[in-house]
Amino acid sequence: MSEAQSGTYTPGLAEETLDPSEEVFIETLKKLTMDRLRGQYQPGSTSIQRDAHPKTHGLVTAEFIVLDDFSYALRHGVFKAPRKFDALIRFSAGDVFSYPDTRLPRSGGMAIKLLGVEGEKLLASERHAMTQDFIMINFPGFLAQSFESYEALHIASSPEDRARFYEAHRPEHALYLRQSLEPFYNPLQVRYFSQVPYMLGPNAIKFSAKPIFNTANRPPASEGPDFLREAMRKQVVESDVYFDFMVQVQTDPVRMPVEEPLTVWDESQSPFQRVAIVRIPRQDITMKGIEMAETLAFNPWHALPEHRPIGNMNRARRVVYEMVSEYRRTANGAVREEPTELPQ
Repeated sequence: MSEAQSGTYTPGLAEETLDPSEEVFIETLKKLTMDRLRGQYQPGSTSIQRDAHPKTHGLVTAEFIVLDDFSYALRHGVFKAPRKFDALIRFSAGDVFSYPDTRLPRSGGMAIKLLGVEGEKLLASERHAMTQDFIMINFPGFLAQSFESYEALHIASSPEDRARFYEAHRPEHALYLRQSLEPFYNPLQVRYFSQVPYMLGPNAIKFSAKPIFNTANRPPASEGPDFLREAMRKQVVESDVYFDFMVQVQTDPVRMPVEEPLTVWDESQSPFQRVAIVRIPRQDITMKGIEMAETLAFNPWHALPEHRPIGNMNRARRVVYEMVSEYRRTANGAVREEPTELPQ
């Protein structure tokens, strides 16, 4: 156990503390992930999907509009000056298997890929790519507090198994999870969170995307297996959709820890500050776009150094995301290439 974990050391703001056993846990996680993928998909029988969030509700084109009315302390990376980026956004179902949309509890993801982002990126394999990724889920805290619990959740094969894990080992978190998963019937009408921390220049931050207008989050007359996609399609065909993109700065290293990803940073202690607006113009959700989403890779480490992911779960994700992405591309015969412009 490290000094930070035993309570004998208090880290400073934006400071990471590595557990001595971290490398062992990451190697175990790599094996668990690949064993599950190989068991889940028979070679040559079907396209291998993502390890997490395999089901795509829709892929949309968007504008990411950096504003000019926020603190200069936050003006780093893509936020250093007001401008507009083209973007691709994938909305997805959160799980390791692709389930019907009727399954509860319902979770979802929002992955933003900005285009036209100058500067070298953190991943050596994509150092010169002109893109930047922001990955979010509709829950403010990560689903594991430690590598041990993250490993146990990977072993669990269904949402029911994971629910039983929480009830047995983290009952206080199970209650919080049930209370905090915001019910939604449209992926465009739910708030998303980074869950884990990142750097923004010298600051440790978390980020969030929140719908500006909540007008279409109502239960449908009937819930089919893809009703979330249909609700999303209905809204974006009829009107533009907007999200506030916000960041929350770490102001207390104890109450807002970097290495405890299940701990939600208190918004009353450090409110989220808007730095950009996401505009999704009117368009259709097509199967062609969904197929394109399967060829895209979204990775929290596909980022400028000013947006470096931090904390234990992000360090694990760096290894696992790259491993799974390479495995999928090789098995599916896909070309590894970041987009340079929006599809026509």
